[in-house]
Amino acid sequence: MKEKLLIWIAVLIVSVFMGTIFWLSGCAPSAEETAFETSAVQETEAETAEAKESVVEKVAITYWHTMSDAEEVALKKVIEMFEEQYPNIKIEPTRVAYDDFKPALLTGIAGEVVPDTARLDIIWVPEFAEMGALVALDKEMEGFDEIIANTYPGPTSTNFWKGHYYGLPQDTNTQVLVWNKQMFKEAGLSEPPQTIDEFVEYATLLSNPDEEVYGYTMGGTYFWAPAPIFYAMGGEITDPEITTATGYINGEKSVAAYQLLVDMYKDGSLSPYVLGGGGVGAFEGLATSKYAMIIEDPWAYPILKSDYPEFEVNFTLVPKGPDGTTSSVVGGQNVVIFEGSQHKDEAIEWAKFLLSEEAQLTIGETGAIPTLTTVQGNERLPEYYDVFMEQLKTAKARLPHPKWSEIDNVLNNAFQYMLRGEKTVQQALDDAAEEINKLIVEG
Repeated sequence: MKEKLLIWIAVLIVSVFMGTIFWLSGCAPSAEETAFETSAVQETEAETAEAKESVVEKVAITYWHTMSDAEEVALKKVIEMFEEQYPNIKIEPTRVAYDDFKPALLTGIAGEVVPDTARLDIIWVPEFAEMGALVALDKEMEGFDEIIANTYPGPTSTNFWKGHYYGLPQDTNTQVLVWNKQMFKEAGLSEPPQTIDEFVEYATLLSNPDEEVYGYTMGGTYFWAPAPIFYAMGGEITDPEITTATGYINGEKSVAAYQLLVDMYKDGSLSPYVLGGGGVGAFEGLATSKYAMIIEDPWAYPILKSDYPEFEVNFTLVPKGPDGTTSSVVGGQNVVIFEGSQHKDEAIEWAKFLLSEEAQLTIGETGAIPTLTTVQGNERLPEYYDVFMEQLKTAKARLPHPKWSEIDNVLNNAFQYMLRGEKTVQQALDDAAEEINKLIVEG
């Protein structure tokens, strides 16, 4: 009995031993499998660490703007293109109402909390540059000269202040002549005026004040309204260095430009609407044959086609002045970088991208005219852009100065004095020159 018990215990021990060998050889992972699994774990951990590192290193660039709904849709596409090209940068756009924009920026500057980048009205750039709030891009941006070599000179000049450029022209606009072809035809005229002399002649011929029909109208007396005629006739507000208005705003050519408009007002070929003296708005009057000519911006086309679909919209360049040159005035927005940005290098890449052809065309399709000369005539842009982009070749900026708003007010008042007969053109502009000179010194 004792022998049988010993035999049974021996068999049990052997069975356990053999089972362990079987498990080790058949069920346990091999050395190669163990190495593979270890490698896979290490690789996964490395990928996770890399992903975490990537998230940490992604730089957010804030971008404030006042874009329309349509522009915002286009902007989203531009941001997607940019972030695909620069995966380490994230653009965070913020839309601000135009009237709130400047106060918000001033508050941010005072509190040292500003966006990295912003799209500013062109007339604000010198003001913020004078505060020391903007980066001088011609000093900090690699390839700056090559970029502005392909932009229209008028829009680009709005970024220049005290020897440096503080922005890039992101989008632009100007004004051209819009004429009522039916009224011209009925008066025996087949083409719009090509010169200022023809412009005055045609306006007189097409006017009948007794029936409230006028050859020409303007929306007001602020400088934007007379600026195309003023610049076409060679008028200047100050010297190129913006050191004095004397001899410029009250110089011979500037006086002649304003005198022409005052004479048209007096003889009934310029509508009293310019002084708020009654009559219909510019677009309504043009479409209903109350006005034969207006000088307007690119948004004239969509407005007229929407409100007066049967009206044939015809654009042409502003008539040529005495020296044979057409000109007009520049509007639009510039992209700037704030000195308070903690990520200037990344902000510079975003600003440069906004001046790329693809970005310009994408936003240009929404109604914002590109500033790049290289995309003029591109099939992706509305056909009516062509005349505006041609006009931009000679269009000039309103005075790029921090005190422009006050200077504009001086010119507005001077024009009203002339039209009301309270001052002669020369007297009004002599007085304006003195006021502007004071503002230049303050600036």
